[in-house]
Amino acid sequence: MKSHSILLLILYLISVGLYAAEEVVVTPARFNQSVNDVVPSTTIINRQTIKRTWSGDVADLLRWHAGMDIGRTGGPGQQTSVFVRGTNSNHTAVLINGVKMNSATTGAPALEMIDPDSIERIEIIKGPRSTVYGSDAIGSVINIITKKIEPEKSASLKLSDGRYSTQEQGLAFAYGSDVVSGNFSYNQFDTDGFPATTTSNSNHGHDNDTVNLNVNAKVGISDLAFGFWQADGNTEYDSFGVDLDQDRKNEVISSSISLPITGDWQTSISISRTKDEVDQNQINFLGDEDFAHTELYVYDWKNDIEFEDSTFTFGLSKTEEDTESLSFGTDYDESTDEYAAYLQNQLLIEKHSFFASTRYTDNDDFDDSITWNFEYGYEISDQAKLFASIGTGFRAPDSNARYGFGGNPSLDEETSRSIEAGVNYEFNQNTKLSIRAFENKIEDLIETILVDPVSFRFENQNVEDARIRGIELYFLHQYQDWNIQFEGISQEPENETDDSRLLRRAKRTFSSIISYNREQFFILLNGLLASDRKDFGDERLAGYGLVDFSVGYNFPYATLALKVDNLFDKDYELASGFNTPGQSLYAELRFKWFK
Repeated sequence: MKSHSILLLILYLISVGLYAAEEVVVTPARFNQSVNDVVPSTTIINRQTIKRTWSGDVADLLRWHAGMDIGRTGGPGQQTSVFVRGTNSNHTAVLINGVKMNSATTGAPALEMIDPDSIERIEIIKGPRSTVYGSDAIGSVINIITKKIEPEKSASLKLSDGRYSTQEQGLAFAYGSDVVSGNFSYNQFDTDGFPATTTSNSNHGHDNDTVNLNVNAKVGISDLAFGFWQADGNTEYDSFGVDLDQDRKNEVISSSISLPITGDWQTSISISRTKDEVDQNQINFLGDEDFAHTELYVYDWKNDIEFEDSTFTFGLSKTEEDTESLSFGTDYDESTDEYAAYLQNQLLIEKHSFFASTRYTDNDDFDDSITWNFEYGYEISDQAKLFASIGTGFRAPDSNARYGFGGNPSLDEETSRSIEAGVNYEFNQNTKLSIRAFENKIEDLIETILVDPVSFRFENQNVEDARIRGIELYFLHQYQDWNIQFEGISQEPENETDDSRLLRRAKRTFSSIISYNREQFFILLNGLLASDRKDFGDERLAGYGLVDFSVGYNFPYATLALKVDNLFDKDYELASGFNTPGQSLYAELRFKWFK
């Protein structure tokens, strides 16, 4: 009886949809295109959802989407990883406004340092995208967009308080005109936290100050853009029973100029700098203060030529990477230059859509590499669309793998080949269903191997192969004031070398986002079910379920919201031996003015 009731509810929701606006994305190909024309699995987290979901960092937003497994060693500020569709945490390229922020020392992005209140939207592309974004984009791309351009002046103030002595304050300003537009925001997050490990009795706090600035200007026929994003903070943590802390700084600066060569040919030149700095505040047993610093410059020349049915893109880029680290007596100071040429074309012909791209990369420290993608979509009818894609990716070993613990300068790149196929079906303009099957094979994965038991010497080697295959489902329905979204994934994340399961990846996850929106109030309910996972030391992480709840009321110039994290106070682990937050209540007051 119960299953019949659920089926009838779904059929009812499908039968009564209303109109939904078509969304535009920029991340898949680095130019604006309708999300309906994009073949890869694409997830968009909009500003409304970000504001209404409690989140200490960006990972708290990503976790509500199927196939986004989160690993976290404690509370806010602790080391955080995301495993997208079963790939490694350093197989996802994370961007701030299109600029990669992955650390060149570890290869992984500092998700725990990204404050959601400065984010306008998040675009997630699953599958390899090395042809567009180079190294690291083996599993996915997550583009965090902080730009907020409004057609008028606005200002806002945010105050938040909640469990674990968590406080947040923020200011934001935006301005828009035909000539100059931009936005500025400052957010401060501070929490006393809770014990990061299950064996600790000390709270481990975290603070983070985030500054975000974006300016766009028209000068003659050219468009100028400048962006600055910085997160600066301190994190306390537990290291084998000893309380330590470290200072953290992440920074992205970008500038660009674009202008038309002809009416259909747009060219642009951009320069960006990314910094990732970790500084230990305690002396280790060798008398040193450990640190890891990354500085990355990217120079890019990009051209978009639009024809009647296609967009042709080509360009050149140069990357200058400097890394410096000291960790328990192992130190290095290395520089690497990389050159790349890329070419892509999107073609739309009646019911057919094609996307093809390739990238040639010349790295000082590795062999030349060529990656490629080919994607095809076919509209069976106005409601149904079939699609298929195949592509390759690569990841250059980070500096830690080459020169840090177990360092091996002779490492090869990790490479991948992915295939995907599926169908999108629109029951009506406001009800959509997508089913996808995928497989991603990754070769030459880097593993730390004990090569000499007598001297206890380890070495990083390309010895592992992995294969992840699965089925992904997405359902969206909007009816009057209701928005209902379901996502599910069933996958097999396997290490083919020893037939074991890849660590911290669930085989099955199911998530839901249900919201009710009126002019004066809103209700948001997030749900997540994840199956068990395997962790280091052959430990088993039990499956778990989470529910978050938010409710808010809109006054003329203010919004008051109450947000509950872990509504039913469930015990769960995202990493073996590390705590997660219990039921937590947060109150938020947000003022906003327009002129």
